[in-house]
Formats: sequence, C-alpha cells, structure tokens
Amino acid sequence: MTRLLRPLLCGALLGLICMIDPGPAVEVLVPAEPLSTPLGKTAELTCSYRTSVTDTFALEWSFVQPGKPIAESHPILYFTSGHLYPTGSKAKRASLLQNPPTGGVATLKLTDVRPSDTGTYLCHVNNPPDFYTNGLGLINLTVLDEVSGQLILTNLSLASSGTYRCVATNQLGSASCELILSVTDPSKGRVAGALIGVLLGVLFLAIAAFCLIRFQKERRKRPKETYGGSDLREDAMAPGISEQTSVRADSSNGLLERPPSASTVMTTKSKLPMVV
Repeated sequence: MTRLLRPLLCGALLGLICMIDPGPAVEVLVPAEPLSTPLGKTAELTCSYRTSVTDTFALEWSFVQPGKPIAESHPILYFTSGHLYPTGSKAKRASLLQNPPTGGVATLKLTDVRPSDTGTYLCHVNNPPDFYTNGLGLINLTVLDEVSGQLILTNLSLASSGTYRCVATNQLGSASCELILSVTDPSKGRVAGALIGVLLGVLFLAIAAFCLIRFQKERRKRPKETYGGSDLREDAMAPGISEQTSVRADSSNGLLERPPSASTVMTTKSKLPMVV
C-alpha cells in the first residue's frame, strides 16, 4: 500500500511545482490611465518590460485607430537583431527614448502629434523562449485640438444683462472666462442719437458761418483795382495830335485844302500813324 502511494505523491508534488513556477515569462508594464497630448507637441508613450534579453529579443510598436480591433493594427517601428526599423506613415516622427531598448525601457516618442494620431498604441516584446505571457501592453493616446465656440443671444431685453461664464474641460484640466453684458433701453439710444445729430448740425453751421465771415474780411482787405488810362471815344483825338481845323484857300484855283485825315495823323511823341 505504501509503495502504491509514493508514486502518486511524487506526481502531485511535481504538478504543484509546475503550477507555481511554469517557466520564463515576459512582463510588459504600461500606464493604466489614457494619455493626452496637445496638438503639435511630443508624446512619450511609456513602456517597460522584464525579461532576460538574448539575441532573439525583438520589440514592435504598432497603432490601431479608435473603434477598430487590435488585429487591424499597423506597425510603427521594429527593433530586432540590434537594429531599429521605423515604418509606416509615422516613421519620420517616431523614435525610441532609449536605443537600443535592451535595458528594460521601450518608451516610444512621437513628435508633432496630429489629430490622426489619436488611437491605441501596442508595445509588444518578443523574447523566445519566454512565451508564458503575450508580452503586450496597450496605451490609449488622445491628441487635444484647439477649438473655439460662440454664444448667440437674440431678442435681448433688460433682463439679459449680467455676467456670462464659459467653461471648457478636457483630460488636461479646465479653463474658464467671463464676459459682462449690459443691455440698454432702446428709447434712450434714440434720444441720444437725435441729440448727437443736432449737435453735429449746429457745429457744421458754426463752421460754415465762420468761414463765410473770414472770407468777407479777407475780401475787404484787398486793394481796389484802378485803371490809369483814359476812356477813348470814337470821335476823340489821340493825345499829342494837333488837329488842323483851318481850311486853306487857294486863290489861284479856288479850291479848299482838306485837313489831314485821322487815319494818317502823326503823333508828336511816337511819330507813328495811329488809326482811331
């Protein structure tokens, strides 16, 4: 009986030991909380692991869009055989915080984040023969974009006057601003507008009167223009011309001698003929 029980006890003991220590395993540690990064900044997706790094060690980062299964993930970069291989649309912006990532740190840096970077990132560590766990860690990243909003109020009344507060909240915290709105009686506005119009009209008339008075004063100060010459009549003689009115009688032929014509009269000063 005792001989039969010994093999059974040894088998149970071996089974218990296998359950307690199943063999080497890969343990991947990532933050439990989702990560949020403002638009255009650099996101650091923290990932660490525990395993004995060998020549077969491999690291892979991949990305899957929100709402899609992990099976549809797209690779971002690989590390295998001591070399780093970025790939995909994020290759130029993706890098490792420590390269090579053989010291237990596999953190991913993603620069100039965009709204399309929002999704789930997979940190996968593969180190045969450590196959006890899947060596996978998931990180959810949200890229916060700048947005603006406005409040439109219609049919305002005096009761609409007061302080209005706008509050914005996201994963990074909250911010607020306050605006003071004052609604006035429309009738008071019409009276004020009419009063301003009257004052502007009076001011315009005062300026016009001032300009007119100044123009009259300037006109009076100007000297009167005088004409130094004498008026000429059609039958008047030019100055300096001696009119010969005597009529000479020729006793020999009995004719009267005609006085010189006005068109051929010579002036005593200029000695030039003048037509009158």
